[in-house]
Amino acid sequence: MNRRTALSLAFLGGLIPNTLFAQTRGRKGLTRARFAEADDPEVRRDATPVDDPEPADAADAPGMPREVGQKWRRFDISRYTKLASNQTNPQNAIVDWIFRRTGTAAWHGEKVSSISAGRAQLRVYHDEETLRQVGAVVERFTNSQADILSVRVRFVAAVDTRWRYAVFSRLTHVGGGPQGQQIWTLKLEDAAFVLAQMEIYQGFRILADRRVEMVNGQTLTIERSEPRGYTGSIQRDSAAGLGFQPKNEQLKEGVFLKVSPLMTFEGDALDAAIDLNVNTVRNYLRTKVIAPREIGSNEMSIDVPEVVETRLSNYTVKDWPLGQTLLISAGIHPGILQAKGGFMNLRIPGTVPSSTEVLVFIDIEAVDRPRAARRDRDREVE
Repeated sequence: MNRRTALSLAFLGGLIPNTLFAQTRGRKGLTRARFAEADDPEVRRDATPVDDPEPADAADAPGMPREVGQKWRRFDISRYTKLASNQTNPQNAIVDWIFRRTGTAAWHGEKVSSISAGRAQLRVYHDEETLRQVGAVVERFTNSQADILSVRVRFVAAVDTRWRYAVFSRLTHVGGGPQGQQIWTLKLEDAAFVLAQMEIYQGFRILADRRVEMVNGQTLTIERSEPRGYTGSIQRDSAAGLGFQPKNEQLKEGVFLKVSPLMTFEGDALDAAIDLNVNTVRNYLRTKVIAPREIGSNEMSIDVPEVVETRLSNYTVKDWPLGQTLLISAGIHPGILQAKGGFMNLRIPGTVPSSTEVLVFIDIEAVDRPRAARRDRDREVE
């Protein structure tokens, strides 16, 4: 820069007000401050949107692009994860329920979105409506009316379907499954009456009866199963000269249940995510095969399983009233968890199971002191 240019710039600088320089220097800091205020729920309604190329909190989104209409929110979930400290990743239950509420498609659209959960915080990057739904789900975990639930599960094998005759009018239909499964709710006294009716018929069996305490929103897994051995294939024996030999394998026959109950805000009802799998090994069909062997016959026998299975996958029961029993019919599974060969293993009609129905009874109640009652007690102490 020559001397003449420097003098010209100095002259022009004297004509420009100092306040204009101050506004220019402070604009970036002011913009970020206003954006931070817009993130505060108390002032967000009155905040003026500011076109800022940086995220609301740059530390939350290192290297992520800024999307118009998308915002970062952080939720404190540490209190809840401490309740379920015996679980490996208790925060995963919150993420699962968020997906049930919003659907998974909302997270795989054209705009960039993100959800990340640790034991202390849940961080979400999405539009305002989705963030509102996420906040509603988180609130049901972190500010529940009761933190601990008592769950009783009973698996029942009913000899046939006639138990419905006297009690059908007392069942409130909730929904159904892809293989014809039926789901009802009913009062506790009506559930006791249903079980009493079943006991009239010979062949009624309780396969499992368990009561467990669990943290609200976590997943309880209960199964009642037995292994069923069979010759599934052939394999080469390590001993020299023997060739191929039968290979023993196993199937698991039984009832497998996963249930994740989550209390509503009011604390008088539940939403419950249910996975129910029931399978029965009805028979093994003996089949001849030819295998290369150095010793003995080349003809061998293997078994082909005949299996009946029903699945109720990720089914959500909504607004299930506390104090009522959830009853699920998993369909007909003849002879589940019992011998199916009949008299002298001849499978003579009348001696083999034919119409066993698998039923699941689920009762849930809150066992923790209601949060409102705890606050009242604390105020009295103060």
